[in-house]
Amino acid sequence: MRFLLQSIVLTPLLLCSVLFAAPDTTKYAHAKILGKLLYTDLSLSCDEQPVSQVLHQFQDDLNIDMFVFWKSKDKDGIDKSTPITLKLTNQPAIVVLERIIEKLNNTAPTAWQLRDSMLEIGFKERFTEGSAMELRTYDVMNLMFTIRDFDNAPTMGTTGGGGVNFGDPTDDPNRLTKNEEAEQLINTITDFIESEQWKVHGGNCTIRFYKGSLLVKAPDFVHRQLGGYPFAPLKPKNMKTRTIKFSGGAASVRLPRVPNI
Repeated sequence: MRFLLQSIVLTPLLLCSVLFAAPDTTKYAHAKILGKLLYTDLSLSCDEQPVSQVLHQFQDDLNIDMFVFWKSKDKDGIDKSTPITLKLTNQPAIVVLERIIEKLNNTAPTAWQLRDSMLEIGFKERFTEGSAMELRTYDVMNLMFTIRDFDNAPTMGTTGGGGVNFGDPTDDPNRLTKNEEAEQLINTITDFIESEQWKVHGGNCTIRFYKGSLLVKAPDFVHRQLGGYPFAPLKPKNMKTRTIKFSGGAASVRLPRVPNI
């Protein structure tokens, strides 16, 4: 098995996450790792190769800090001898990583995440424990805008200035309160984004509505599906931007189009 680094001459796209002008040290380290995952193309060919060797080569080729939660006497984790059979050609490293994790999911739900300036790989259950959980706040008031109903249709030419009279808004006994709308939003999130990880479904992640915001305590692999990353992946010079999207527990990459000549 070997990885082949490919020189990329494709074009940059705008990452769909919020950009901050001056990221701190940790954000910079995470942006650097995410950039290598997105902008490094790898080829992989392995047949029943131990995952420990596959991931070791992956780390070497990307030259990043990486920590794998391996199985030990005291803790459950990824078995180093788990066989990996996979063949990929000239794919972004993040796609290669996702495909490796798909193989590991046959043992237990597995994920990768960015934490403490490193790429971490492990069982999701390990990431929803202790210090791996992070509390973040999401402003959701703009998601709960309710259109007002009016008690009569527009009447043309009946106002003193010759304008349109739209009537007065009526009370709607069926209109949801903000708390009820927030509850619906929370139910949607906990049902469709990593549903097994939320406390309401037996997991450890929590979510609450407070003064127009959602307070979410969860690991990175959950947070990125809610709000993306608050930084752009570092892009090598003279390369065109690629777009990454986190959805359904996986990452997808859009490459810039190469014009027909």
